[in-house]
Amino acid sequence: MPSLFSSTTRSLAFCTAVAVSGLATGKEEAITSANHPALQRALTESPDADKNADGQLSLEEYSALLGAQRPNDPENPKAPLLPVRLDGNLVIHDFEENNLGQNPGWSPVHATPLKDNPLGALGGSWQREGDAFNRDLQSGTKMMRRRVGPFEGKLFLTTISNSQRSVGSLRSPVFLIEQDYVLIRMSGGGHPGQICVNLHTAAGVVRSATGSNDDYFENVAMDVREFRGQFARIELRDRHRGLWGHLNVDEILMTSQPADSRVISSRPAPPAPTGGLVISGSGQHQGVLTLENGQLSCGGKAVDSEIFLTVNSLPESISRLPGAIRLLNGEVWNAEVKTVEGAGRKKLLNIRSQIFGEQKVPLSSLASMEFVAGEPGDSREPGTFYRKDGEPLPGSLIWVRAKDIAIRSPLGVIPVPRASALRFVLARPTPPEKRIGDEIGLSDGSILFGTTAFEGNQLIIQHETLGEIRIAWSSVHYLRRNIPNLIWVDEVPRTVMEAIGPALPPPAPQLNSTVSESHARSLRIMPHTVLRLSLPPTQGPAIFRGQLHPVPGNQARLEVTLLQGDSPIWSRKIQSRFEPIPLSLDLPRSEELTIKVTFDGPLAFPCGVDLRDAHVIRRNNLNPE
Repeated sequence: MPSLFSSTTRSLAFCTAVAVSGLATGKEEAITSANHPALQRALTESPDADKNADGQLSLEEYSALLGAQRPNDPENPKAPLLPVRLDGNLVIHDFEENNLGQNPGWSPVHATPLKDNPLGALGGSWQREGDAFNRDLQSGTKMMRRRVGPFEGKLFLTTISNSQRSVGSLRSPVFLIEQDYVLIRMSGGGHPGQICVNLHTAAGVVRSATGSNDDYFENVAMDVREFRGQFARIELRDRHRGLWGHLNVDEILMTSQPADSRVISSRPAPPAPTGGLVISGSGQHQGVLTLENGQLSCGGKAVDSEIFLTVNSLPESISRLPGAIRLLNGEVWNAEVKTVEGAGRKKLLNIRSQIFGEQKVPLSSLASMEFVAGEPGDSREPGTFYRKDGEPLPGSLIWVRAKDIAIRSPLGVIPVPRASALRFVLARPTPPEKRIGDEIGLSDGSILFGTTAFEGNQLIIQHETLGEIRIAWSSVHYLRRNIPNLIWVDEVPRTVMEAIGPALPPPAPQLNSTVSESHARSLRIMPHTVLRLSLPPTQGPAIFRGQLHPVPGNQARLEVTLLQGDSPIWSRKIQSRFEPIPLSLDLPRSEELTIKVTFDGPLAFPCGVDLRDAHVIRRNNLNPE
């Protein structure tokens, strides 16, 4: 059977010629209002479109309607007409243009409210929320084309980036369901409700398709026969910040047959509360975190011991300003970058924050100003201006105004329109060797440092320059404490003592600082690695705690050994698909800890372990439940 996904670049002349040729030879039936529901509706709503007065609407006559405004009838709203391909498929989106907000060939419609329908109104364009879908299709296609297999046209959509922090959604305008199946060519993460393509009707999300933790495109068909004739919209969602936290979509169609697709014919299960994480003196617990009357609870149970780390689930909808500033001390403030005032070393940057309002920040304290908030892995070369269209410009900052930014470069003073600006980098961050205060991550992407306390349902932060800040608990993504006798292992010096591979040494241990719902830090260690951690002394006996997880897709049997000095304190042979292993080990003297990972069988890849949220804490700080 020929693929349901055919080329998106068809001319009307070609479509008509092939259809007529097929009809003449008896091999294919020409698409008309007699055999296609979209053309039937178009003829009923626009009878004058039947130019040859034969009582039918041809594909050519239908295509001519796509550029015309639909009739305005508030009592009987007219849905947009969608492009029809030669095989009869209706095109919802083909992702062949970089402007994702533009309707791909839909006929324009009047903005018409839909009475008693939560979908809202007809009209409008595709709407983005968050930053996951702010990707350039050309660069994304170039990055992923070898991983997705065959695809249609020249471009496809991917939300993959250098960081896993970006989340968001892309929603279509309202359309009419006129075929039996919504057909999606997609791949990516397999996280139901988080990485998915959703179909909304007046009854909510009635169908949802997610990936299979594989980038190779597959055809997924939503059975929508029971919703024929109803208004609907498509939502592409990327809400996952961890591994396989991206979505790839080639095109979305409506069709009469599912062919060899994976068929989805039932409503998605209601999402389970994702909860949160707390690590305290009594151990690690997961559940929904609430803060009332200054008391933190996890899963409805009060946390009475000293708190070391909390991670809150991010809300579905996050209000963020478009830009950010990165400070030399490592802080990140989500903000609108406005203007620069003053001269010389007394220059100040005016910003607006949703949390602490209008502020004047000395340029001498900044690492970068970002007119569009970037990802941690984006290029940030000091003395460089980055723009949307064009190569980075080396130089110094002259001004930042409401309409433009000026850079003094080797080519002279170059003004750049604000709409083209991404960021200007002044210096590299230089965080202190020993952090003073707790680390607070907010849901808008801000990262602050300061001393913290709970009061009512708020987190109170005493900040070095901003003073006291009160943050609603619902706006706190994570809190990582820095208290006496607590040592976070990711912050201590690490030395690779041995790294032996079958051909090349394994990659050096890699620290992942992306905060997820299950952990805040993760240290990845590959087999045949001996890693030594230099720990500062604690006052008295201490405990080493953390969790060992297999790297995603681990195929190898491994042996993991922890040593204090030359003396083993823990060793375990583990299978390839082992469950997470909690660690709580006595350290009579906390000065040096060695982690050794080896193969316990044949070499197999991928392989390795992730050590999550590892820390050393003095025994007197613990309060077992």
